[in-house]
Amino acid sequence: MFRRSSSPDEEMSKVGSSRPRGIIIVLTALFMIVMMAMLAFSIDVGYMYTMQSQLQRSVDAATLAGAGSLIDGEGAATDAVHEYLVRNPVGTQWKEYKNQPISDSVDHFMTNYAQGLEVNFGDWDDSTKQLVPTNNPPSTVSVTMQYDNMPFFFGHLLGRDTFSVKAHSAAAYQPRDIMLVLDLSASMNDDSEFNAFGILGESLVTTNQQQMYADLGSPVYGTMGFTPQWAVAKGPAPATDGQAQVTVEYQYDKVVANSNMSLDKVRVRRSDNNIVTYYPGGGSATLSPGSQVKEVWVYSGKNADNSQEVHYFNFTSRDTFIAALGLDNDPYPYGGNWNAYVDYCTSSSGQNASHGFRYKFGCQNLIVFWLEKRPMNSQTPDMWKASAQPISALKSSTTMFINFIEQANSDDQMGFAVYDGTDGEGVLESILQKDFNFIKAQANQRQAGHYHSYTNTAGGMKVAREELDVRARPGAYKMIVLMTDGVANWTNGGYNVSAARDAVINEAHLAADRGYVIVTISMGAGADKNLMQEIADITEGTHFNIPGGKTGEEYAKELTAVFQKIAGYRPLRLVQ
Repeated sequence: MFRRSSSPDEEMSKVGSSRPRGIIIVLTALFMIVMMAMLAFSIDVGYMYTMQSQLQRSVDAATLAGAGSLIDGEGAATDAVHEYLVRNPVGTQWKEYKNQPISDSVDHFMTNYAQGLEVNFGDWDDSTKQLVPTNNPPSTVSVTMQYDNMPFFFGHLLGRDTFSVKAHSAAAYQPRDIMLVLDLSASMNDDSEFNAFGILGESLVTTNQQQMYADLGSPVYGTMGFTPQWAVAKGPAPATDGQAQVTVEYQYDKVVANSNMSLDKVRVRRSDNNIVTYYPGGGSATLSPGSQVKEVWVYSGKNADNSQEVHYFNFTSRDTFIAALGLDNDPYPYGGNWNAYVDYCTSSSGQNASHGFRYKFGCQNLIVFWLEKRPMNSQTPDMWKASAQPISALKSSTTMFINFIEQANSDDQMGFAVYDGTDGEGVLESILQKDFNFIKAQANQRQAGHYHSYTNTAGGMKVAREELDVRARPGAYKMIVLMTDGVANWTNGGYNVSAARDAVINEAHLAADRGYVIVTISMGAGADKNLMQEIADITEGTHFNIPGGKTGEEYAKELTAVFQKIAGYRPLRLVQ
């Protein structure tokens, strides 16, 4: 068989068809090399960006941790920075810290990487966006961290084996607008009254009352000393040599008669109007007719006409006691007269009587009379000076709280409100401001029951909320610190426990709607802890409970600790 031979054109066509295929193979190989180089480059670049992102997150976390620890000082803040840089390792660093205590990991970090770390403290200037030095406790932490010699995956192919990453961050306290709302109901004096004997002990309460007496300047009223004593009524001074000087000490159901002459006869009218007659004979006699004494006639001495001198004492009259105590020539210190105090001391009911002071008179139960019956500033305006409890512990701790806020130097503002006012509503004592000394003075010059005796908790909350509505700064953290020692019982001008409680819950929801956080403090056994917890829950705040039955010193210690925690809660923000 014969093969047909190819023509010259056909041969040329075969040669041409093989050449493009060879070129494509070569080009493909070249492109593959380029693509592999680009892939290696992109992997390394992606890795660099990943490490940069990891480092930034690590530095941000460390900066925030440091700023959050500033309340305990720069040393504590620096320790927190180190710890959180370790807790947020970059790249494969986690292998260096694996399965070892955090303290050992921090030591390793400081040994190997401290040269790349810079931590600075100061205050943040929002206008210049700079950290500025301060002589006060700092409010801002700045952290810069650089890691060198981070390995490339493929960089050595291009002559680069390692790279560096660097990140910077600054965190500052978020400025706060804080409304402090205090309970000034009359019950804030209770631990200084006689009823506290059974809770705190007679000795402790008496010592507190003595301190209050000293706080008021140890005033002298008539013949009264501090400790309540029986009243001694004194007859008229002798006008002639034969007349007697007679005194009668009144002891409710007995009397002690004394004369500088013989007691010839003593007649005593009892509460049943029967008269008992005694013939003591001597110059002194203690007489017990068997029931309350109303009137006494003492026969002692002779008049100028030689008739029997009779000395009469009417113990049903306030004037007898006022004169016996020397108060008839000593005006009541706050206007009016001594009648209400005498009535308080002679009453058969109430804590003065139940604790053994009935018909006894002294500055001790005068102070308790003021605390129990005349607590308002309009009634006893000096009582804010006296260290009544637990109001005194509250005022002392409030001062410490304001000092904590002031020392933080973090652009906070504070306002001050109380409940109740003279109309039973809340009172704005200070607008939101930075004059903390003014607020401390305002709080210190208030007393339990200052304006009103009842408890309108919602009224205080409303005043605080409205002040934040009007004067709080955009971007500030808005907080209400609410304290009570009792149960909400006053609203809309009247006593109504259920309605008062409902008003409190409504105010809590109004605050929550605005993003205002309410931190609540319940103090003492009588405080409505459940309500305070509910307020905190509604507003995403915190409730602190300080149980009752404590001394003023113990109250102050626990309150100060609570206020320090509140002051130490510093909302943070990354400023750089």
